[in-house]
Amino acid sequence: MSSPIRSTFKQMMNEVVAYGSCCECGSCVLVCPHNVIEYVDGKPRQTAKPGGAFDFCGISEGIGCDVCAQVCPRLYPREFQLADAVFRDDPAPHEGVFGRYRRIVAARTTDPEVRARAQDGGVVTTLLAYGFEKELFDGAAVSVRDPERPAHPLPKLVTSRDQVLDTAGSWYTYCPNDLALEEAAARDCRKVAFVGVPCQVTPIRKMQQADPAVLHGEKKREQHLARQTKFLKGFGDRVTLAIGLLCTEVFTYEGLMVEKIQGEMGIPLDEVSKFNVKGKVLIYKKNGEVVDMPLKRAQEYARPECHHCGDFSAELADISCGGVGSMDWTIVVLRTSKGEEIFDRLVADGRVETRSMDEFENSMKIMLRLAQRQHERVPVPPARDPAWVRPPFAMPGRAGPGSSED
Repeated sequence: MSSPIRSTFKQMMNEVVAYGSCCECGSCVLVCPHNVIEYVDGKPRQTAKPGGAFDFCGISEGIGCDVCAQVCPRLYPREFQLADAVFRDDPAPHEGVFGRYRRIVAARTTDPEVRARAQDGGVVTTLLAYGFEKELFDGAAVSVRDPERPAHPLPKLVTSRDQVLDTAGSWYTYCPNDLALEEAAARDCRKVAFVGVPCQVTPIRKMQQADPAVLHGEKKREQHLARQTKFLKGFGDRVTLAIGLLCTEVFTYEGLMVEKIQGEMGIPLDEVSKFNVKGKVLIYKKNGEVVDMPLKRAQEYARPECHHCGDFSAELADISCGGVGSMDWTIVVLRTSKGEEIFDRLVADGRVETRSMDEFENSMKIMLRLAQRQHERVPVPPARDPAWVRPPFAMPGRAGPGSSED
């Protein structure tokens, strides 16, 4: 990223939003320095000039800005193109189809309170709680239950162990966790743990790696440049640890939750305690009953935007976590020295127990297969070379040096 490439607001609105690849992370809205766009029905919308063209930004076409486009995960640089920059000063010894990493283990919490609420092994919840206890974090950007819509998540900044416990579990519908960083800035939190799916981790890394030189222009006053630089870099600089969640796709709330589960299956959403996906969708009711649904039925409600993502395993995170192919255990991919250090502290303090991946051979096979498939499924936008959206090692039979396939 030595020579900055400046994507534009117009490109973002046409090549991402209109094209249908917008993942709805909300990062463009978060970093907009001039209140030109808002998050409306899950997408960025130009609201500064009512009646104006959807792809028109007066600031962009006047003095110049386009901060929003620099953090969009669907514009250059894409997720795999960022890896060299992210790991430049902290190289990982291994690389495979699921990215660069130091080691992979299976782990689960030793805290019974966390285990009772956890999705799988409870590693993420335990890590966040530990971070607050040891004052490693002063905030965590996560998703929480929507008090007005059951089984629906909202982005939220939490600041204590008790609040963390309420965030355990996943709802499998999209939640723009990046927007929680607005509250982090308002509360001046400077050591934030960010938890999100791959398309939410990528914008964080783009903020952290962005070169402010891309904003320079002859028409721009110093105060404009300072404000734009602050919004481009400021939110990402507050994130001290990025925890990525393994993800192939998520489902629409109205489709899966309201229409299918509540409507067709007759399960009131306010009676659901949590969900899980293990080859099928598991619906846990508050009365202890577990109802399952074929995964193929749920996939009828998958968001089409998710099929534009080539990153299954959150390849740019410090730590990637997911329950792939396992029950009651979390598969943990340690990618950076920072991530490895805090995880090793959890183990040393007895907060989590671990097992070798030799005992989770099926999980490794599934993870490799899903990562490969996700790399290859990304549609190539019009007039783009396939190399623009797909990593060079995403080819059958090529795992990369140091991977567990060797």
